[in-house]
Amino acid sequence: MSFDSLVSESPRYLAPFHAKLHPHFFTDILIIGGGLAGLRAALAVDPSLSVLVVCKAGLLNSNSRKAQGGIATVWDFDKDNFENHIEDTLIAGGDLCDHEVVDYVVRHGTEEVQRLIDHGAKFDRKENGDILLGREGGHGQFRIIHALGDATGQEVIRSIIEEVRSRPNIRIWEDTFVLDLLTADGFCRGAVVYWNKEKDTELIWAKQVILASGGLGQLYRETTNPDVACGDGVAIAWRAGAVIRDMEFVQFHPTVLYIAGGSRSLITEAMRGEGARLIDKNGYQFMKDYDPRGELAPRDVVSRSIVQQMIKTNHPNVYLDLTHKDADWIYNRFPGIAAVCAQFGLDLARDRIPVRPGAHYAMGGVLIDQNGRTTIKGLWAAGEVSSSGLHGANRLASNSLLEALVYGEKTGRLASEVAVQMSDQYTALPIENRPIQKQRGKCRQCTYQKGCDTCDFSAMKDEFSEVDINDIRNSLKSMMWRLVGVVRDESGLQEAKDNIERWSRYVLLHQFKTPAAWELQNMLTVAALVVEGALGRKETRGSHNRSDYPEFDEKKPAQHSLFQRIEKEN
Repeated sequence: MSFDSLVSESPRYLAPFHAKLHPHFFTDILIIGGGLAGLRAALAVDPSLSVLVVCKAGLLNSNSRKAQGGIATVWDFDKDNFENHIEDTLIAGGDLCDHEVVDYVVRHGTEEVQRLIDHGAKFDRKENGDILLGREGGHGQFRIIHALGDATGQEVIRSIIEEVRSRPNIRIWEDTFVLDLLTADGFCRGAVVYWNKEKDTELIWAKQVILASGGLGQLYRETTNPDVACGDGVAIAWRAGAVIRDMEFVQFHPTVLYIAGGSRSLITEAMRGEGARLIDKNGYQFMKDYDPRGELAPRDVVSRSIVQQMIKTNHPNVYLDLTHKDADWIYNRFPGIAAVCAQFGLDLARDRIPVRPGAHYAMGGVLIDQNGRTTIKGLWAAGEVSSSGLHGANRLASNSLLEALVYGEKTGRLASEVAVQMSDQYTALPIENRPIQKQRGKCRQCTYQKGCDTCDFSAMKDEFSEVDINDIRNSLKSMMWRLVGVVRDESGLQEAKDNIERWSRYVLLHQFKTPAAWELQNMLTVAALVVEGALGRKETRGSHNRSDYPEFDEKKPAQHSLFQRIEKEN
């Protein structure tokens, strides 16, 4: 599938730089992203190699740390097995999963969880000391391992950060914005980064690069993702020429706390696994009207059902009801959620909790093979930024931390095996990106769509310095939620595409000097890919729901959406 728009014509690099004018840093392995996938990759690298982990904010600001539900893995082999977990994953994936990838990830999950325990992670246990297992939507067995009740990510990241910081070969740069990947002769050589604290650009050169930058939830007004999840990794890989796959598949978590003035806190799926009911404003338990699995249907089914019930009842949300359960048990099982609700005067054991869907996870991303290699030599990817084939069209609950662990380990190990064989001759290549001399776009003083030699877009030159970055960002997020959300159709998607192209004319074709502006450029790029994929997929499959093509045709061959930026000749 081609993608011919202003996004394709945007500059290769976000900002100008010259190899002679900036500091240089050399490392064996560069890891972009400080979530679970990136940190696990760092631990898998040969100790003889130097590792640099860079992350846009701090190590504690990632989707991994915010994960509540847990890690899905086969643990109780008396009642569960790998084949059951594989089957549940394939069913949720809408016929787009890679069977070999699913098999590999599921079968290596148990040992990865054991490694976490060896690193000091403390998971919830029964009175007899056995691991306490939960169940979530789409899972046929109890296989969700959790910690601190509903703060699994927090405990996992704590333990793995301690291990990472103990390794002398691993260095961590926080508050570092990655502008772009450095490429030459079809090979990824490193990255251009901007230190927020020093306000300076630096070139990092590496033998191998692992992209583990997380998701894109901030494209949407309603999201469970932290502020840093803007799809930066997909954008920088796209500009470098990597193949991007299945961007239209964005998973919306069914139950996000919906209170005016409050952050959109995730209400873990484990709550429904423990018996919480979904009811509408009239107290009616509606899920069985849409799916016989009720509250334990896969996330895409539950999200669509909630939206339909909201429309049917003309109400902005539905409610989670756990009031039929023992209060002490509720507070002990879900302490984090109980505390969040209490801030807004809600008692989790006594009150109905207002919820609605929110953008949560991206199934699509940078295409990787079964070993984690992207289509660019020297560049690997792991975690949510990648499209591995594990999730297909819809991620099974709690398979994300599982993938981050398994593919983090695999990419770290295999990338280091390649790096060990490379010589230690570190060279700064003469790669540069000159400042744009002439902006290309529609000129208001003539009839040329692409500018002209006479005025060459000069009529808008002064306006560039006055662009309200926050206003465009907010407009983009609201539009994506309204037109490219849980339910989509042709007219809405085309309107979204037109809006993105209009904004792109005066945002993507300009070079800014601040991380906020670069972030917006990345968001516009990724949003365009999501919309283009959604327009091209004229069917309902997994998390992609087209109201103008409402039926999922099981006989229709499942196809992937592929995108690649092709440099245009001058």
